[in-house]
Amino acid sequence: MTAEIVEVDFLDPRVLDLRARMGAEMGELYGTPRHSVGAEDVTPESVLACLLALDGDRPVGTVSLRRLRDLVEIKRMFLLPETRGTGLAARMLAAIEDRARAVTDRVVLHTGERQRAAIALYTRSGYEPIEIYEPYDQVPESLCFAKRLDDPALL
Repeated sequence: MTAEIVEVDFLDPRVLDLRARMGAEMGELYGTPRHSVGAEDVTPESVLACLLALDGDRPVGTVSLRRLRDLVEIKRMFLLPETRGTGLAARMLAAIEDRARAVTDRVVLHTGERQRAAIALYTRSGYEPIEIYEPYDQVPESLCFAKRLDDPALL
């Protein structure tokens, strides 16, 4: 897929729509209603970057980067189902990592154990499992990963 990846405001209506779709999908996957500790407390002030993937004018994916205490965390990566398997997710992940390099040499992320495609993407992209960090230690299905951006071998 040749989608264009652009930086936008975290509260861009197109991003809000994609995040709502993500919430619905996670609700189906993990049970409705689904509220993930730590997901709702992403404030615009904590966001370092927010990317939007556009297929023409159509928003098809989003990912954000936020500061969480002393961590830099990749958040809310979501692609429309029909774009998955096209390489766009890897491109978006690389693009948000490029933004992260301006402020850190290590990023972390949280996902859920039922999100097998996401886990496979992160593993292929050099992420290694780490101890579950707050606030996700309160979510039973949590998995956390980290990646050194300067040298993946140095987690």
